[in-house]
Amino acid sequence: MADESEDKVNKPTTEGPTTGADVPEKAQPLPPEAGSTDPAAEIEAKTELPAGEKPKTEAKAEEALPGVEKPSKTPAIEGASEKGEPATPEKVAPTPPKEGAASVKPAPPVKPAPPRTPAAEKSAGEKPAGEKPAPPKAATAAGHKPAPPAKKGPTVTVEITGDPLIDKIKQRFGEAVTEAVATFGQQIIRVKKESLIELCLYLKDDDETLFDMCTDLTAIHWPERAGQEFDVVVMLYSVANNRRLRIKVALADGEACPSVTPIWEGANWMEREAYDMFGLRFEGHPDLRRILLPPDWPGHPLRKEYPIEYRDNEWTDKHIEYREVDYDTSLIDVKYAERR
Repeated sequence: MADESEDKVNKPTTEGPTTGADVPEKAQPLPPEAGSTDPAAEIEAKTELPAGEKPKTEAKAEEALPGVEKPSKTPAIEGASEKGEPATPEKVAPTPPKEGAASVKPAPPVKPAPPRTPAAEKSAGEKPAGEKPAPPKAATAAGHKPAPPAKKGPTVTVEITGDPLIDKIKQRFGEAVTEAVATFGQQIIRVKKESLIELCLYLKDDDETLFDMCTDLTAIHWPERAGQEFDVVVMLYSVANNRRLRIKVALADGEACPSVTPIWEGANWMEREAYDMFGLRFEGHPDLRRILLPPDWPGHPLRKEYPIEYRDNEWTDKHIEYREVDYDTSLIDVKYAERR
């Protein structure tokens, strides 16, 4: 009987179709996932305990050791109740001073600072009340460099001092020399019209000066200077001393200037050009007439009031004769026939 029961237990059942390996009649249940069941229930399932006895779990580790207080998971607040209510502040009575101890006087109250004056505010770098704050500076665009500060230009005109020749001319001609300046390194002497010829003769014949060449002579028109509308400029050069000097004379409109052609013959055509362009007359000139424009040209082109356009029409209409010319229209191309 025992053998038969063993054969029944060890002999696999072949009832029904099977595929692959041998499959038991009943599949075993999967183990529970971690944390899905209570540890106490799991222990109850594994072991059978007497009635009325609870299973002991790993919670034993959380029991406090004898003589050691179990720490709380929440920080304790001094004076707070176990239910979590906030602590109420306690009034602390001042302790009376001990006998024999030195009494400490309370500190005197701090006096408020006096109001600051505008002068003190300015000295401290603060703006006085009522003054408008400076507008905020505009932010520079990304990648844009601010423009550098503008550079100061050089001093154009300065007074000539410490020059032996200029000092000698001033000493010789006195009040006739009204100005002695240097502009971009060019020395300029301004003289009255009555002393122009005397100064030019001195500059040419004196052994220390020897200005033997008149390189140019021109004029400048200043309409806003009433009574001194023109400056005549004589430019001199000393070949021996390699030195240059300019002489200026102020004239009123319509006033004549002494001619320097008898001193420097090369000034002949230069004075004629000044007469042609500005209308200035030179006393003592041997042949004062126009040199660039026709004798009857209207006006003088380098005056500031001279109009730029249409002045030539007046002269051309007067001196140029226009004639119509007949031509053979049959020689014109056929494509221009509609224009005839």
